[in-house]
Amino acid sequence: MSLLDIFFGVLLLVVTLVLSGLAIATCIQVFRLRNKRLCWRAGTLAGFPLFATIFLLVSMVLLGVMCKFSGGWKITASVLYLLISFSWFIASYFSSKRYITDHGIVKNVNDPSQTVAWHQIYDFFERSSGNHCSYIFIYQKNNHRHPKKMVRIQLKIPDKKNDEFKNLISHKLGHRLKCFEEDAFDISELNDF
Repeated sequence: MSLLDIFFGVLLLVVTLVLSGLAIATCIQVFRLRNKRLCWRAGTLAGFPLFATIFLLVSMVLLGVMCKFSGGWKITASVLYLLISFSWFIASYFSSKRYITDHGIVKNVNDPSQTVAWHQIYDFFERSSGNHCSYIFIYQKNNHRHPKKMVRIQLKIPDKKNDEFKNLISHKLGHRLKCFEEDAFDISELNDF
């Protein structure tokens, strides 16, 4: 084995350990979420993360090819690639899911400061299209530089979760906002929706 092979082997092992740690940390953050009310897949490939899924499939094919036509170090490298792709898939899958808790909307499970609390939301709009319903929430960001900055977040709710989501919105925001009234703001007035 040459020095270059050893270098690439160590590099591959380090990347495997780092991405495995990321996948474990993401799983821990998901299991630490309290009072989850709703969650759904939001990836671009039928709810799964696109690039992580493709890389996982390519890694599986690569391992199969290496087991059939090669041996030794190449199989070990293929197994490490499979572990890397599986770790990336797990981390991407859980971080691309949308979580709605009793506290608010979790934008990024790996960064709890990106949770939009229900009391931060000033208004929301609903729009149905196809097999999902889109909601735009306007909320005030907790930022020391711009304390009054208004931000928006858009969620695509699958049709099968829409009724439960509407009930949750009415419960959490109904006492402060006019929820689901016929004379509410027309969403078509927003240009960039």
